[in-house]
Amino acid sequence: MADVTHEPAGTVADELFDKYLLPKAALAVILAASLVGTALTLDLTGQWSPVLALAKWGYFVALGVLLGGLLWKHGFVRPGDVDAAADYCAEMYRRFDRLAVGALAVLAVTGVALLTVVYADAPLTLRAALAIALGATVSTGAIDTFDDAPVPERFRTLAGVLALVGAVLTVALSATADVALAGGGAVPAASRAIHLLAFAAWVGGAVWNIFVAVPTGQLRPTPPVVQAAGEQLERFRWTVRFVIPTLVATGIYQAVDALGTSIGTYVGTTVGLAVLAKLGFIAVLFTIFLACPMWRACSPIDGVCDLAEMDREVGD
Repeated sequence: MADVTHEPAGTVADELFDKYLLPKAALAVILAASLVGTALTLDLTGQWSPVLALAKWGYFVALGVLLGGLLWKHGFVRPGDVDAAADYCAEMYRRFDRLAVGALAVLAVTGVALLTVVYADAPLTLRAALAIALGATVSTGAIDTFDDAPVPERFRTLAGVLALVGAVLTVALSATADVALAGGGAVPAASRAIHLLAFAAWVGGAVWNIFVAVPTGQLRPTPPVVQAAGEQLERFRWTVRFVIPTLVATGIYQAVDALGTSIGTYVGTTVGLAVLAKLGFIAVLFTIFLACPMWRACSPIDGVCDLAEMDREVGD
């Protein structure tokens, strides 16, 4: 099947913007919700300040970009994609590498700031473990990012897998440090770790989809590219199906653990209103997630939102 015939640039640009507005809105909402959550966590430990809130938020967003991006790079991409759509995968890797350089830089700077300021009163062994995990994530992530070998040789490399594992450990240890500072135990720490891992998987996957997969697929939307893009997007959507209830359940648990169950606490205090605002953000995300496939707005690459339809077109 030949390359897709392109419509006039202005018409295509308008159509793609309208078609891809919901995923972009979802990313903006989840980033706003995470900023509220970060500020809330700092407030509960008596460390609130705008500078620390932005630094910690940048830290977790950078971790999310790396964790979710590496999950897509070495998980959602499959060996068949590398074989059938090698140029597509190569271009995606190049685009993500540029994002990863920025994320690694932000993570290194904010990580040092958090270890020396926000987590300064956390147990020494916990801080040491976090420092090791953070250093391993940055170093192996840099090796994976600056590797210029052909895509088949870069797929699921040791450095890439170690960077993904390091990012997961860094998120979990950071969550444990947050709970330790608030005087919590093992169950609250596990709940926060799961909450932050769900956030990281979503925000990193959303960044990859919007800034890596879509612009790459639009360059040359051939059948193998559309097939690979659609299958990868569906793997991400299945991840989000687990992420949403996980965020809701762990978020409610953390709120009740910190503030109790009195309605007055939630509607009569700034902290309580922040919790309600974050739950509202998640409700908006859930609505967007349901609306995207109904409006065929999950991707502006024709055929990606409906693989069955694409298969019929290829077979004609």
